[in-house]
Amino acid sequence: MADTLPLRFRVLHYVSTVDKASAGEIMKALKPEYGTEKQFTKKVFVDHLLDMKANFILDDNDVELDDKGELVIYYSINDEGRRLLKKYLPKGWNQN
Repeated sequence: MADTLPLRFRVLHYVSTVDKASAGEIMKALKPEYGTEKQFTKKVFVDHLLDMKANFILDDNDVELDDKGELVIYYSINDEGRRLLKKYLPKGWNQN
């Protein structure tokens, strides 16, 4: 795979590879790549997801309560997000 992507763009790329994902699931998947970085916090991931939703490149499509009673929101990529990936994703990265 090519060089590491900026975290926000890598989050978008990851969401493009699954039907839906929560912040926790994305963090688990990206921990091998970004786990040692200072920005690797749940707050940062949630902020990225909320910003991408506000910019109409992700949709929230499911919610549930986890075993601790906390709200878990699941996101999926939409057509605008796929267009953005297609336009800016570096060669060597696959887009589903």
